[in-house]
Amino acid sequence: MSRSQTPDRSPDETTGQAAGKPGEPSASRPTATGPGSGKAKTAAGGSSGRGSSGRGTAGRGAGAGKGGGQGRGAPPRGAGQGRPRPQGRHRLSAAERAALKRHKQRRAIVISLVSVVVVGATVAVVLLRNASQEAAVRNLNVQALPDQGRTHLSAGAKFSKYNSTPPTSGSHDPNPAPCGVSTEPIPNEVQVHDLEHGVVMVQYRPGLDQAQVQALTTLGRSYSSHVIVAPYPNLKTPVAVTAWTKLMPLDRADTGKIRKFIDLYRQLAGPEAGVPCPIG
Repeated sequence: MSRSQTPDRSPDETTGQAAGKPGEPSASRPTATGPGSGKAKTAAGGSSGRGSSGRGTAGRGAGAGKGGGQGRGAPPRGAGQGRPRPQGRHRLSAAERAALKRHKQRRAIVISLVSVVVVGATVAVVLLRNASQEAAVRNLNVQALPDQGRTHLSAGAKFSKYNSTPPTSGSHDPNPAPCGVSTEPIPNEVQVHDLEHGVVMVQYRPGLDQAQVQALTTLGRSYSSHVIVAPYPNLKTPVAVTAWTKLMPLDRADTGKIRKFIDLYRQLAGPEAGVPCPIG
């Protein structure tokens, strides 16, 4: 074979070389199917990649879509992605543990001191109140009498073994008297039932000066409940004020002392203190 002669090439190879010329539409190029078509396809693919940005971009885009964002130049899967790993629990240093322990100790001390102060204040208030009450009782000359119980008698029955006059506890009638001011004496057995309910009885000897009787009447009407003012025949002193197991004899109608007695014992003394008075 002479040098002027060209090597044997198929028409398809010649077409493949011509397809590489710039400016020539790729659609007009026939597809190589003969021998050597692999080279022609490679040449065509290279030319298309350089000259046709559409096809290259589409290819890369498709690859990025299918590969989950791993296109050309994309970082490997998992690099810098996903949730950050949780950091381990901070271990306290010796100094931090000591500071925390001191803080807890100080807090416990403060709580203990506050509790002591609150309890002490409460006890102090109770003691002061009791001391004040005891002083008031001494100043009023109140007599404390033994409790004789509170047995119920049959209606209208009599009991003659009370330990004071007027009585302050013991067997009593099943029906109490209504609270307020009465112009008639109230039987012992009936008034003891009132005392059981926390009532204070203010009783005076018949024949007491009318001004004093009027003062006691006004005092009795100033309370809405649990105070009874009534006469008491054969009373040892001009006036006597009673509550459950308590007796204050007076030589006159001292309304100041009587009000203090009422404040101490009304609805407070008595096994059933606070039970409403019956309506008269």
